[in-house]
Amino acid sequence: MFGVFSQIDGFLASLTAAGVSTAGIITARSFGASAERNAGYFSAFAVGLLSVAVILHLIPETVAFSEGSIGWVFGGFAIMVLIGIAAQASVNRSGDGAALLFGYATIIGLATHSFLDGIIYAAAFQDNAFTGWFATGGLLLHEFPEGIIAFFLLAQAGLSRVSAMALAFVAASGTTLAGNVLANLAIWLTTGPSMAAMTGAAAGALIYVQIVHLGPHASRAPKRRGYLAAQLGAAVGIAAIVLNNMAGAH
Repeated sequence: MFGVFSQIDGFLASLTAAGVSTAGIITARSFGASAERNAGYFSAFAVGLLSVAVILHLIPETVAFSEGSIGWVFGGFAIMVLIGIAAQASVNRSGDGAALLFGYATIIGLATHSFLDGIIYAAAFQDNAFTGWFATGGLLLHEFPEGIIAFFLLAQAGLSRVSAMALAFVAASGTTLAGNVLANLAIWLTTGPSMAAMTGAAAGALIYVQIVHLGPHASRAPKRRGYLAAQLGAAVGIAAIVLNNMAGAH
């Protein structure tokens, strides 16, 4: 059974993520369209950081447990794809009706994604603290633009600013905590999957997040500055790995 400390770290990460999402919501409420225009920089930085985390740390860590465990990476990605298709289908079923219906349907998709983020936070910390914080560092950053987007989706759907803030908090922040708590509960009640399964599935899920969510968000940043933000994220990720190896940590 996995350690209590790893579950605490995962919950702290999800709690931090909820705080970052809430900060995004408050920023969107306070600064309006300028917040939405600049949100892409956070996603671009997260793309660079997560790319390094997945390619140079999580996947090698998974393979180190067992060469055959690379299948868990594909499995984690495939599960996220299936859930993403289901969430998108619920959006499409909203039809061509009122903007409010579309806003609610879209926010369901975002809430599903945030719920899965909470599960990723739980999985990533089962190996060690460095793997957990490093792998989810970029994920934490993307919570900020996600909070902004959640608020604007609901505000544009016709909700009052107070209602949009409240529902955005539930969709972007509350669901992350719920996903983490339920995932930790499932791990605690069972003997838990292997370490390779946890790190591999987390890697696959993060690849999906980059392609489907972070990439489109990052494209909103001006091209040159967006690339610089992504490069900075990659540099920070590489520096983290180098420092971790110099310290002799696994």
